[in-house]
Amino acid sequence: MAAAFGASLVATPDIARAECDRAKPVQPLASRFEVHGETAYDTSTDLTWMRCSYGQQWTEAGGCLGSVELLDWESAVGLHLPDGANWRLPERDELQSIVAQNCKRPAIDETVFPATPSMQFWTSTASGPSYAWVVFFRTGMPTWNFLKTSRFAVRMVRTGR
Repeated sequence: MAAAFGASLVATPDIARAECDRAKPVQPLASRFEVHGETAYDTSTDLTWMRCSYGQQWTEAGGCLGSVELLDWESAVGLHLPDGANWRLPERDELQSIVAQNCKRPAIDETVFPATPSMQFWTSTASGPSYAWVVFFRTGMPTWNFLKTSRFAVRMVRTGR
């Protein structure tokens, strides 16, 4: 039942512009980030993020091109990028830290993280032997009850600059 329920909540990769409520008194997320091409360093958390979702390619024109590659949880946790810079799958609270609370579809600052699809992204935080946490970037909400065999998007992070 959980697998069927989880599968029904998977959003299609929707790359439309985010709907942001500019009236909400939220600190602009972009002001926390030092952007350097394909990476963004968060000065408040000491984390460096890949600006594109896994499977997309950064372009110097300032965007992410290509299709997001969907992975099951074990593959996402074991993912190693070729540059050897200690990239990893973020913990639930780390991924939640880049949610733009005043935006939805996707709930992220697209000036920092362009072309983010409005779908679930894996975290490294397990919620039991068969389940793990995701952050659903359509709404910005974290959810614990997705089977690890489900296939979702990935955004990689590393500690420090």
